Amino acid sequence: GTNTNPATTITISSSGVSPKTLTVTRGTQVTMLNTDSRTHQEASDPHPAHDECPELNTWGTLSNGQSRQSSNLNTARTCGYHDHDNPSSTAFQGTIIIQP
Repeated sequence: GTNTNPATTITISSSGVSPKTLTVTRGTQVTMLNTDSRTHQEASDPHPAHDECPELNTWGTLSNGQSRQSSNLNTARTCGYHDHDNPSSTAFQGTIIIQP
């Protein structure tokens, strides 16, 4: 089934991503849930290489109502992400902090 644990879920709405900053423990998968009417593709910074935290790129393109998990976040670091189709929009940028 789909894991929509609120502690590890980021929700996309028409006003942006929430929470903007999410802190998780190593090994966690983060779910990206799209509740906006339009499609979003959240991906790792930097744009357009998306290679800072490639584990986030498994979110892929999400239509309304879709959700998908990241790969396991096994490395302690800070991962920024953005909307690939709208990279300059700060509303759709966020940070995941992976604790040591």
